[in-house]
Amino acid sequence: MMNDTPKHILKKQFEIINSIPLRERLLNLFELTELSRKIIENRIKEKNPEISEIDLKIELFRCFYKYDFDEAKMNKIIDSMREYYYRNKSVV
Repeated sequence: MMNDTPKHILKKQFEIINSIPLRERLLNLFELTELSRKIIENRIKEKNPEISEIDLKIELFRCFYKYDFDEAKMNKIIDSMREYYYRNKSVV
């Protein structure tokens, strides 16, 4: 990762961020997280407009956690997601 921001500027950025109340910082974090999720979701839908609800959730999961799980574990989680979805789909 490249970081060419001078240390005194980084320090000032952290001071500004830390001056914001924790509740507001958390709300901003949640808002940014939701925004990033929506952007990725829209990109997936653009590539595959006919994608099902569960496949969209799975692709989002893959995007967010592709570096956290090896292929075997990822597939096991995805199988569990599908199983849970289809088991509970008729309940809703």
